[in-house]
Amino acid sequence: MSIGAGFSSKTAWKREGLQAAYGTPAACGADDQAPLITESLATDVAKEADNVVRHKAGLGSSTIVGKGAAGSVQMELAYRGLEAVFACALGFCNYSASPALIAAGVYKHTFELAENLHAEPWAAGDGILGGSGYHAGDKKVRRGTLCIDKSVSLWEYGSAMIQAMTIKGDAKSCRLELELVPYKCDRASAVNTTSAAWTIPGSDWLSVLFQDLVLWIDDYSASVALTSADAIGISAYELKLVNALKVERDSLSGLYIAEPSREAKRALTGSFTMPRYESNAFLADLDDQSAKMAMLQFTGSQIGSTGYYRTLWLWLPTLRFDKIEAPIGGPGLIPVTHTFTAELPAAAPAGFPTQATQELLVQLQNDYATNPMTT
Repeated sequence: MSIGAGFSSKTAWKREGLQAAYGTPAACGADDQAPLITESLATDVAKEADNVVRHKAGLGSSTIVGKGAAGSVQMELAYRGLEAVFACALGFCNYSASPALIAAGVYKHTFELAENLHAEPWAAGDGILGGSGYHAGDKKVRRGTLCIDKSVSLWEYGSAMIQAMTIKGDAKSCRLELELVPYKCDRASAVNTTSAAWTIPGSDWLSVLFQDLVLWIDDYSASVALTSADAIGISAYELKLVNALKVERDSLSGLYIAEPSREAKRALTGSFTMPRYESNAFLADLDDQSAKMAMLQFTGSQIGSTGYYRTLWLWLPTLRFDKIEAPIGGPGLIPVTHTFTAELPAAAPAGFPTQATQELLVQLQNDYATNPMTT
């Protein structure tokens, strides 16, 4: 008899196909194993209670009117294996321009924020070129199938959309947290019946480490780029993207939810903490609501012997501070935490990628040659 334990569990994430209908799970396989740390997904049912007045004080049997699943997962932030997750969370990779070939065996993926996250046809301007592999009916699909083998049974969460994504870290680790809205949970799937074929990309996910990080921040400028002189030392950081997806059932979807779509403006907020209060550098920016620009760059190991390195960039073209705290918690050093909201920039800042025209741009350089939105 199997007994479920975290150490014996296994997780995979697979973006669903270009022409797959909502609610149709993808088969997880090679290179799809995910670096799970924790998960807290729950399944539930909505019931119509027996409220008929019939000379009885107690409730009679209820009727199921809806089934659902929701919750969060936390993964190790990694240089390889999270491409499809970023694509689903942000919503867009240019069909032909991402990933860009940097050198033999070196590719740079660019993940851009999309206006919508429900499945949409590829459009003019999305980078579709003759011979690029596009087929009539292909769509931009921003949902995936999450599978967790818990030994006792394999839990399949089909058509999971990312309601929120948080990237955060400190000296202990760097993590990726996802708030998911799946179509349903299936513990007897005919599609994903075993985890035997799930493998780690390459031989390791290659974790992003806190010591890999540099943070540059200065006044927003379309003419003066950030430099190493703008680097600051921090002890923790956090970025949270909230996609504001509407979750609802309708007469066509039946017991399960209809494909979620954006119902309000997305929000990107964040914070960083400086371990020592040594200057009032950003306090005036809070008071004056000055626009800033920032870049978080993580640099890992070399890709083979190419001279290029695994790199993760988080570009923030425009942000404004909401709150700055320097609490005294005792006789020790006073830390300073800066909380901000990212905004649409007037234009891509100097030195930023040309695609940096939204609140956030994510770029990932590694040895993976495939656009995760075109397979």
